[in-house]
Amino acid sequence: MLCRPGRHLLTWRPLSLAFARWEARLFSEPGAAPSAGDTEENTTESSLVTKGARVYRRTRAEHWRRFEWGIGSRFRMLGKNRFMPVHAPHPMNSVVRDDYYDSDNPSIVWNELREGWEVFWYENQKLTARPFPVKKYGLERAKVEAFQFFQELEEAGRLGQRPKIEAPQEGVFFDQRMQCWVSLFWRDGRPQSRCFSATKYGFEGSKMLAMAKQRDPVNGVLAVQGGAGTPIILKEKGKPSYVNRMNSGMRGPTGLKYK
Repeated sequence: MLCRPGRHLLTWRPLSLAFARWEARLFSEPGAAPSAGDTEENTTESSLVTKGARVYRRTRAEHWRRFEWGIGSRFRMLGKNRFMPVHAPHPMNSVVRDDYYDSDNPSIVWNELREGWEVFWYENQKLTARPFPVKKYGLERAKVEAFQFFQELEEAGRLGQRPKIEAPQEGVFFDQRMQCWVSLFWRDGRPQSRCFSATKYGFEGSKMLAMAKQRDPVNGVLAVQGGAGTPIILKEKGKPSYVNRMNSGMRGPTGLKYK
């Protein structure tokens, strides 16, 4: 087999020329000392190099928590991808930062039982709330969505003022917790009270009943018989109350007879 040296020289000639030029630039000044910039750069690079195994440690204040209803995500935000069954617990564990439950807005609070954030606001003189559970939005996204929703309410002008309910007279006031008007009065030398539900009688209706009860502590506008308001027919012994109602042909609160 014949060898063609000319062919190999043509093939490697460009690489040989490039190597010769690089070697000439490298050794053009053999006695030149490295510059200060090069020395500082080399020192910095060597200081960044660590020897041995590197251990990553979390430095922020956090704790381990178990979420009984699960932790959601973008996938769980869709209704068809919710945890099923919805009423059953789906426990999941995660690390939570300690300041996660802090909120600078009193209208946005963390609900420990539901494991989620809730936004409260007054609209049309009524207290309204919307939950943002962790099981749907995820850990950090639930808080972000709650604050974004409150900002949208503020921009839309839907944030109303808390209604102030003034007492019409002394001894009559509205109980926010029980949602009823309370009447305080004296009868037989003893202080007593009666509550009239706003859900049952209406807001103004329960207010009128409370005022009337204070004016007439014995009967008020809801006249009752003796025995704490129990009719005599219902006091017959040996029979349940509903049997007495049907036998006596009494009418119920709607005006219809009991059947």
